[in-house]
This record gives sequence, structure tokens and C-alpha cells, in this order.
Amino acid sequence: MINEKDIAEFFKLFSNDGRLKIISSLATDNLTVNEIVERTQLSQSLVSQQLKLLKYARILRNEKIGKTVTYSIYDRHILHLLKDVAEHLAEQEGGNHES
Repeated sequence: MINEKDIAEFFKLFSNDGRLKIISSLATDNLTVNEIVERTQLSQSLVSQQLKLLKYARILRNEKIGKTVTYSIYDRHILHLLKDVAEHLAEQEGGNHES
């Protein structure tokens, strides 16, 4: 059974802006490490480190075809979750608070 501690640990994965950049870069395309580096402007070592963590958490997955490894979103629910958070923050910023 999932408890509050498990949920808190999961949300910690989104507390790093580099990880969020990586996830966002994969929202529409499957990408190689070099393509992720190019899109995010993060160092290759940082991208590789974060990819390993996100893959372990089953947020991302990879597929190897020949010598090429591409990364993609493991579950599209992740993108819905991030979109909902962005909408919530935009509502707060705009002063649109529902009681």
C-alpha cells in the first residue's frame, strides 16, 4: 500500500529543476543523451546522472537500438501531473483563488 512517505519521496524527484528540464524535453520526443544535453543546456555528466535516477524511479525508460540509446517518458501520467501543477501555480500567480 502506498503511504504518505512514498508519495513524499516521489515528489522529491521533481524538486530539481534539471530533472524537470529533462522530463520536459522528453514530453514530445524520444531523445538521446546528446539531444537532451542540447535541449536542456545541462552538462552531459549531469544529464546522465539524472537520467539514471529518473529511470530507476520509472519516470523515464530507455530503448537501445544498435549503438543508439533513446529515452522517453515511462508513463504519460507524469506529464499530466506536471501540467496540473503548472496550472495550479499559474492560478495562484494570477490571483484566481477558489475558496
